[in-house]
Amino acid sequence: MVNNILSYFNDPYFLKIFIGTFLLGFAAGAIGIFPTLRKQALIGDALSHASLPGVVIAFMIFNSRDILILLLGALVFSFISIGLIELIKKYSIIKYDASMALILSAFFGFGNVLLSMLKSSNQAGLSKFIFGEAATMLEKDVVMIIISSVVLLIISILFWNQIKAFIFDQKFYQSLGFNSNITRFLITFLTVLVVVISIRTIGVILMSALLIAPAISARQWSNKLSVNFILAGIFGAISAGIGTFISFNVNGIPTGPIIVIILSILLIVSLLFSPKKGILVTFINSKKQKSLIKKYHDLVHFYEFGEIEDNIALSFYSEGLLNIDNNTYFISDRGHTLINNIMRGKNLWD
Repeated sequence: MVNNILSYFNDPYFLKIFIGTFLLGFAAGAIGIFPTLRKQALIGDALSHASLPGVVIAFMIFNSRDILILLLGALVFSFISIGLIELIKKYSIIKYDASMALILSAFFGFGNVLLSMLKSSNQAGLSKFIFGEAATMLEKDVVMIIISSVVLLIISILFWNQIKAFIFDQKFYQSLGFNSNITRFLITFLTVLVVVISIRTIGVILMSALLIAPAISARQWSNKLSVNFILAGIFGAISAGIGTFISFNVNGIPTGPIIVIILSILLIVSLLFSPKKGILVTFINSKKQKSLIKKYHDLVHFYEFGEIEDNIALSFYSEGLLNIDNNTYFISDRGHTLINNIMRGKNLWD
């Protein structure tokens, strides 16, 4: 079976597409950390849906399925949608998430109307943008995706300190003399570009998952931005690579949905088993904490009321939680640490 899998990588066509989607998954997952931390995770959903009419209009104007032309149309409409979202936010009382929902619905509906106006023969190529289809990409499409992904990662690294300060501490960021509008536009540009180059592979409906799911998974494993950036990229790359391989081997399965399924599996594993925030780990630690609190209930009682039975006091004394002087028990430094953590709901020996 392993040899059978490895044989696919001897096929130059498959290898090119696999490398392209793998690198695209890394770039999309890594860039997705920025809007997720800014609490704008759904911006990818709005941009991807808004790009559909841009793809169709570009085809209508130039009568070409060239990926550069179609993605240029998607890029233009993505910027139009983000501009409308910002205008709605600035000049109305509508909240940001509501404006995104409004724009993505309106633009996606517009795109589907335009698609219905085309002949079925013309729809065939464009409809692949809805769910994504990596297997039909040409060599120049893959090269464009690889170059764009590398550029995205290089820009992120070059402006890393500015982006980090902007996301976590805007007052400190402004005190350094940086222009917040420029960095905000840079993050938006990175998000728009990664959405646009991904829709051919993932599809406009599911694109937001490639931005959000790796970022959420990475957040379960670390609170450090650089680690999140790398982990999210790895999760996105693994999902894109496995999804591409499956879509090549199983007829009728579009690339986007299977990539999202792999992403969902990685997300569930992260939510359950991550060592710090995992649901299972948290549950086990909570059980242990409650058991220990019950065990040391008498020690807390002694701390509050100064009353304790001799046999229980001897037990705590043997653990170093109590000291004795002139036949009088008093709480040791170790005991004070334990009691303070119990009262604050912290891990008992932090």
